Amino acid sequence: MNTIYLPIELKGEHWTISVISLNAFTDDIDTPVHKNEFHLFRGMVAEKMEGNIFFLENQLEGDAYVILADCADYEKATLTVREYKASIDANTAGVEIIPCKAGQCEETCRKTYRVRMHKAPLVAMSNTWGDYNGFSRVCEEFILKEIDKAAQLGIDVVQIDDGWQEGSTADKSRRDETGRRIFADDFWVLSTQRFPHGMKYISDYAAQKGIRLGLWFAPENRDRFACLDRDTAILKNAYDNWGIRFFKLDMYWIMDDEDRDLFLKFLANIYAFGPDVTVQLDVTRHSRVNYLCGREFGTVFVENRYTKSHTYFPHRTLKNLWLLSRYIPASRFQFEVVNPALNKESYTPEDSFATPNYDIDYLFASVMLSNPLFWMEMQFLSAEDSQKLQTIVSFWKTYRTVFSDGDISPIGQKPCGRGFTGFYIKHNSKEYALIFREVTEKDTGVFCLPTEGQQAEVLLSNTAVTASLDSSVLKASFSKSRAYAFLKLQ
Repeated sequence: MNTIYLPIELKGEHWTISVISLNAFTDDIDTPVHKNEFHLFRGMVAEKMEGNIFFLENQLEGDAYVILADCADYEKATLTVREYKASIDANTAGVEIIPCKAGQCEETCRKTYRVRMHKAPLVAMSNTWGDYNGFSRVCEEFILKEIDKAAQLGIDVVQIDDGWQEGSTADKSRRDETGRRIFADDFWVLSTQRFPHGMKYISDYAAQKGIRLGLWFAPENRDRFACLDRDTAILKNAYDNWGIRFFKLDMYWIMDDEDRDLFLKFLANIYAFGPDVTVQLDVTRHSRVNYLCGREFGTVFVENRYTKSHTYFPHRTLKNLWLLSRYIPASRFQFEVVNPALNKESYTPEDSFATPNYDIDYLFASVMLSNPLFWMEMQFLSAEDSQKLQTIVSFWKTYRTVFSDGDISPIGQKPCGRGFTGFYIKHNSKEYALIFREVTEKDTGVFCLPTEGQQAEVLLSNTAVTASLDSSVLKASFSKSRAYAFLKLQ
C-alpha cells in the first residue's frame, strides 16, 4: 500500500464524491467511462471508491477538489474517507490535487490535462488497416497511391501499418510462454520485396505532395523490455533516414510498475529524436498505459472498429469521444472515419444505425474534434465521397487550432443513435457548437449551453439547418436525420 493522506478536511455533511473509472481494452469494452456517486455520511464513505479521477464537491459551501491519479491499466486508485478526512492509495502512480468550485470539476479536470499533455496540433491521418485487409496490400505501389489520395483530400499523414517489415506478425510460433511476441533477428528490417526502392523513396515522394509519413511498430516487451535499446535504434533510423515523424505503438503489455517505467523511458527516448516527433499509443488490447499514464506523450489510438466485422457504428464511436471528452481534452485522442460504402452486406437492411446509411462527412464531423483517422484504403473512395471529404477537411483545417487549444465539453444527450447530441467549444473569447441529429423523427433539438450568446450562425452542415440562441438555450432544426452542423455563437 502507498497511502497518501490528502490535505483535505471535509467540513460539514454535504459532500458529494464522484468517482470516474476509465477503461481501455477497447477490443472487448465499448464503454470507456464509468461514473459512480457517493455521499458523505457520519464523516465517512463506507463503500469502496476505486477509479482514476475523483471529484469532491461541497454542495452547501461550494468548494471542491479534483483528484487525478495517472494509473496504467494494471491498477486503480482507491479513495478513502474516514472521520472527515480523505486519503488515497494509488500504488506508485502520480497523484494531483486541484482545488476549485463546485460545478467546475469537469472543466478543471480538462484544463489540468490540457496543460500537461503533449502540445501538438491536431492531425488528420490515414491508416489502411481499417478496411480489414491487414498487411496483404502493403507495398510501394499501394502506398504511393494512398499518398496521392491523401494529397487530394488534404490529409496530413499517411501511416504505414504492419507489413512494411521482413517479419510477419501472422507467425504465431514467435511468442514466448506468456504469449508475448518475439521479434528477433531481421524481423524489423524493411522488406525490399514490398519496398524495392526503400522507404526514403516513399518519404521523398510524400514530401513532394505535402504529406508526412507515419509507421506502425510493436516494441518487444518480453523479459522487461530487454530490447529497448534496439527498438529505440530502429525508430531512430526511421526518423533520421526515412523521414518518419509519427509512430504508432502496438502489441505491448504493461503489467506492473517496472514495465510501466521502462515503457515511459522508451517514450522519452522517442521524443528525444526531435521536436516534431509524436506517438500514437494503442490501448485496444492487453494491459497498457490507459488514457492517463504517460499523458505528456502523444495521442491515444482508442479503438479498432470495422464495417467488415460489423463492429463499427457511427453513434458508438461518437459516444466514446463524447464520454471521454467530459474529463480529458478531445485532442488527446485519435478516432476513426471509415468508408461507409464498403461491406454493406455486414449490416441487416432494417438496421437504421448501419454505417452505409450515413454520409461520409457526417462520420468525419463526429470525430473531428479529436485527431481524425482515415481508417481505410482511401484510393478506393468514390468521387462523391472524396468531394465531401475535401470540403469538410478543408473546413476542419481552418478551425483545428480552435479544437486543439480550446475547451471542449459534451452537450445534449449521450449519443445513442436516437437523440440530439454534440459539443460546446470555447477558445479564448470565441464560442462554437458542433451538434448532431441522430436517427429520430423529431427535427428540432434543444441544447443548454454555458453561454450568454444571442446568435447562432451555421458555418457548415450536411443539410438545411436553422438555429437560434437565446442566452443559454440553443434550438436547432435539421431537415433530415443523420445530420450535423457546426455553429458560431455570439
